[in-house]
Amino acid sequence: MDESKEAKKSKNITFRLSRDQYEQIERAALVAGDEPNGWCRKVVLVQLTEGFGLTKNDRLIYEEIARVRYLVGHGFRMLIGGQDATAEMWKKMTADADYHRGVIADDLLLRRQTSG
Repeated sequence: MDESKEAKKSKNITFRLSRDQYEQIERAALVAGDEPNGWCRKVVLVQLTEGFGLTKNDRLIYEEIARVRYLVGHGFRMLIGGQDATAEMWKKMTADADYHRGVIADDLLLRRQTSG
């Protein structure tokens, strides 16, 4: 967004960083083609507009937890549901869970949002 068309900016937010933290921000800003202050501003404003979603690492962990939950639930249903549980069925189920991990996590997140 062109800053000349934005509302006049009259407030500041400042915070202290260690040298290592600043250097990390400086490198990230450089990769993004920005300077550290502008890059930090964009990161914060994106967070405001997109909400407080999961970070990439949070999402990765959540997908793994959702996948394990899916496998445990389906595995128990296979065992106590009267199906002939075979190693081949389990291999297929784990492969499906690996392939669809994002869908499994999205489904679980959606159920959590609508239930509470």
